[in-house]
Amino acid sequence: MDFLHNIAVIGAGMAGLTAARALQQAGKSVQVFDKGRRPGGRMSTRANAYGLFDLGAQYFSVRDSEFARFIETFEQRGVVTRWPGVMAHIDSGRWQTRQPEHPRYSGTPSMVTLTEAMAAPLEVHSQVRITSLSHESSQWVLRDQEERVWPGFDHVIVAIPAPQARELLGSETALRWALPEMSSCWSTWVRFNTPLSMPAGVDTWDGVSFDDSPVLRWAARNQTRPGRSEGERLTLLARDDWSDRYLERDPVEIADDMVSAFRACYPEALPAVEAQGAHRWRYAQPRAPIEKGPGYRLDEEMNLSLCGDWCIDGRVEAAWQSGHRLAQALCHL
Repeated sequence: MDFLHNIAVIGAGMAGLTAARALQQAGKSVQVFDKGRRPGGRMSTRANAYGLFDLGAQYFSVRDSEFARFIETFEQRGVVTRWPGVMAHIDSGRWQTRQPEHPRYSGTPSMVTLTEAMAAPLEVHSQVRITSLSHESSQWVLRDQEERVWPGFDHVIVAIPAPQARELLGSETALRWALPEMSSCWSTWVRFNTPLSMPAGVDTWDGVSFDDSPVLRWAARNQTRPGRSEGERLTLLARDDWSDRYLERDPVEIADDMVSAFRACYPEALPAVEAQGAHRWRYAQPRAPIEKGPGYRLDEEMNLSLCGDWCIDGRVEAAWQSGHRLAQALCHL
């Protein structure tokens, strides 16, 4: 596919960065555009006066052998480390701990460390939101929020959440691919002024999943992540249905409710809250299971493709698989 030399990737999350790296390594000229301040997408980290808080993806599992080889290179560099090591679950109100079924990893010291390392060799245009695409003289022309023009692309990869891709591409193109709807997720960070007391029978825990809470589905102790140690810092993730119900609610109220929900679930008295805040992920997970397919969308005639975790099942590993498979397909047409 030598005639497809100049490639634009819209979105610098795991899927977009994976595709961009593979295509660049295959000799293509690749430019990545992302509306955020730095790469990462939902592998995002909040850094403030109270510490580091991973607000999106909390960890990633490794099941695919190719993904395992990819991650091994970054593990050797100290970019990622296995975490969580101690996961808690609640059985009839009693807290218990267990080892993860599959290897799980976190960036060191934050999730975004991995995506920043992946982006290092790439040409990434941050804080550039592509607002329209058009075909001119058999090539793609991109326009951004500042009305700047980015011409001369043979192929465009759209690696953003499906609803955003639908808005960018227009209904006619989007309908061709039947892009899925996605649920939202509220994420709350909280800093306590003293360490948590451990539940009876539990020495420590890194993360806990909630099956019975109407509000929460996950909590993580950020200071237990590799490379972090100071201060009791939690990230709380809300259930999809609860997040959808209160999507437009004031973040201050959201944080209050999520911390209250954790207090109701935790068997020990909580320390005083030093600071807290909430972040909304408008598009977090596909609402329904994805039909089996190649793990990406590709229109060879239009020289347009889509990839993302939503093409498979919403996991970080799925995002990597989607970008990796798409790059392989483009290199072997």
